[in-house]
Amino acid sequence: MAVNVMASGALGLLAGLLVRHPQEELWLWLGVGFAGSLSTFSTLMVDVTLLLRTGHRQEALGLAGVSVVGGYSLLTLGLGLGEALAP
Repeated sequence: MAVNVMASGALGLLAGLLVRHPQEELWLWLGVGFAGSLSTFSTLMVDVTLLLRTGHRQEALGLAGVSVVGGYSLLTLGLGLGEALAP
C-alpha cells in the first residue's frame, strides 16, 4: 500500500514537472517506466481479492480506500509541487 501511494506521488511530481515542457518520450520513460514499475494496480487488486476471499472485508475496504485516497492525495501534492518547481 505504501509503495502504491508513494508511486502516485512520484507520478504526480513527474507530471507537474513536465506539464510546461511536454516531452512525450521522457514522460513515457519516467512516468510509465519508473512509476509504473514501482506500483501496479494489479497487485492492489490481488491483495484486496485475497482479503475478501479469506473473510477480511474490513481490511480489504481499508486497503482499497487508503490506497485510492492516499494515492490521489499524493498525486495531487506531487503535481502541485512539480508545477511549482518547473522552470
